[in-house]
Amino acid sequence: MLVVVASLSGKSDKRAEATAALAKAAAASRGDAGCLGYTFTVDVENPDHYVSVELWEDQASLDAHFGTPHVAELMGLAGELLDGEVDIKTYTVA
Repeated sequence: MLVVVASLSGKSDKRAEATAALAKAAAASRGDAGCLGYTFTVDVENPDHYVSVELWEDQASLDAHFGTPHVAELMGLAGELLDGEVDIKTYTVA
């Protein structure tokens, strides 16, 4: 099993749009084959900062996820909604 933690910041003037787009992508991702869990969070102290924690069955499932239309749609909006780079860390669960 893989655990993926993604940390990103949105543009303050696009907060509502960023939150909606990220929530939509998270909901769609929960239906992806091999997705064991997908939690999307908003930082309590900084509402422009988001973290997602994802659980994936295996690397093949995660790779397939990155090829889905909902991920492509989110990536297409990234430049408009996000501020800076997305930090993605992947961990293996023994």
